[in-house]
Amino acid sequence: MGSYLIQLNQESPVLALLVTLVCVLLIGTSAQIIAERMRIPATGPLLIAGLFFGPDLIGLVQPEILREKNVLNLIVRIAVAIIVFEGGLLLNIYDLRHASRAVTGLVTVGLLITTGLAGFFAHFLLGLSWEISLLFGATVSVTGPTVITPILRRVKVNRRVKSTLESESIIADPLGVILAAIIFTAIIDSGDWSHIFTHGLTTVAAGSASGVITALTIYLLSSRFHLLPSKFTRLGILGSALIAYTVAELIAHESGVLAAAIAGIAVGSLDIPHKDQVEEFKGDLASISISAVFILLAASLRLNDLISLGWQGPLIVALIMLVVRPVRVFVSTIGSELKRREKIFISLVGPRGIVAASVATFFALELTEKGYQEDASVLVTLVFAVILGTVLIEGSLANWISKVFKVMPRLTVIIGADETARLLAEKLIESGESVSVIDTNPDNCAEAKELKEANVYCEDATEVDVLRKAGVGTCKAVIVATPSDKVNILISQVVRSNFGDKRIVARANTTSNVSAFREAGIETMSPVQASVAILENMVLRPSLFQLLAATEPEEEKIDEVLVRSRRSIDKSLAELHLENCLVVALRRDGDLIQPSGSTVLRYNDILTILGDERSLEKAKKLFEIID
Repeated sequence: MGSYLIQLNQESPVLALLVTLVCVLLIGTSAQIIAERMRIPATGPLLIAGLFFGPDLIGLVQPEILREKNVLNLIVRIAVAIIVFEGGLLLNIYDLRHASRAVTGLVTVGLLITTGLAGFFAHFLLGLSWEISLLFGATVSVTGPTVITPILRRVKVNRRVKSTLESESIIADPLGVILAAIIFTAIIDSGDWSHIFTHGLTTVAAGSASGVITALTIYLLSSRFHLLPSKFTRLGILGSALIAYTVAELIAHESGVLAAAIAGIAVGSLDIPHKDQVEEFKGDLASISISAVFILLAASLRLNDLISLGWQGPLIVALIMLVVRPVRVFVSTIGSELKRREKIFISLVGPRGIVAASVATFFALELTEKGYQEDASVLVTLVFAVILGTVLIEGSLANWISKVFKVMPRLTVIIGADETARLLAEKLIESGESVSVIDTNPDNCAEAKELKEANVYCEDATEVDVLRKAGVGTCKAVIVATPSDKVNILISQVVRSNFGDKRIVARANTTSNVSAFREAGIETMSPVQASVAILENMVLRPSLFQLLAATEPEEEKIDEVLVRSRRSIDKSLAELHLENCLVVALRRDGDLIQPSGSTVLRYNDILTILGDERSLEKAKKLFEIID
């Protein structure tokens, strides 16, 4: 097949180009379907498919046909612009407050740590020069939304971990590219530090300015002046991604990635009409781009080049996964909001994506022209080995790792989507919970879908398949809060009969029906009785009410923790020396116990603790984290 394509290229280059692109799209679609079935990121199957159908084996994909007129380079650049822009578009900057310090460390100090350590291992294990080794380190310092996003779609993690991984992948991409570009400039213009410094500043300035100006232009055209009709919004925003990338590249090489990322983040944050349609459209384009680029770049590799790395190649990949990444995460997140088990999960999930692949290919081509042919071959091969190893291993094991280190979100299913249910869902999401909402009312569902982190099902909750799809089988609690008490009792019984001993909390809309719920063994909350209790506390116990309703971080709060840590089991409360917090109640095997300093804790005790937010967080680490 390969010889046929080469012959066809000699006779009809345009037809050969068309055949190659069609084959790439068909193979890419098939690889993505396989990844979907295997529940792993598509990047791994795409890379394997590229190698399998490349010139060394089947020969169905011939990248050389695309190289002749720089078509391959053009496809890679367009794809990178679309993918990075789409990642920025989906980034919720308001979630950064949950992990801002961690993200800042990962994309600054973390980049330098990865560059230095990865370069160190490449230099001493493969004998590469320090310049090429550091260029390799900077190239693999980025993760990228192309690999992180598919993982997070399949692996459910809590909001803090998700926000950290997503933000790092999007923000670190352009910064890593700029760092690599500076190192590359240092290699080409050895000793000319003024030019290197100027190039770095120009790259950052060009990317930032191009991204911001493009996003503001789209905002003014679509939202302020309404000059962009709805049917052209998707094309307009697609054009903005390519415009931001191209303008930045015209000013400074390798600044386009930063421009696309900033434009995407800005457009995603602004109030632009028809944004949902744009995100869906961009997702489809990104999938096509990922398929094409990974297959073409993987097909450009030679198996002999991978084999020529010897045992040092796999060792470097292992060191990057097991040493470099953990050191980067733990050092750069010191003092952050992340817990230890969350840091471990993030340490073990850092696959490399399309930006690393495309940047390595670009630098390899440039280095070859400058006379660094051998170094260029080793650089691109080693980068692809890192991509292949991290994607296949970390992508496949991510779900298992999340369960081992317990970073999955706690799911609550809310049945009913009226104003009360929506406010509850919003509060739970703000607390880091995962929420599913079920309702048959289209208007209620439309309102609930405005909660970005909520999974909304506009279906009948009395159907077992709907409950199962919403996650009732694995959730920690089901809240039944429709306006009808009859429906609430019916749904509660359906949940109990089909999902066993699941905790159910139902809303009794009429006070006289509370007894019926309790007789059925269902935890019940009456809005009328709750309102009376709140008003009573406001009048008779105002200080207690303010304590329970505290909202500011510095105010006293009450929380519950579950005793699981070996550091606290079989020890008295006095021995634990809790700081700035007080254990006010202890529940053991369903019994309420008044705690004292001599009370010895047991496994699965539930403690009610009073204190400020920071003290409560320390107490949770002491009692809950299994060591």
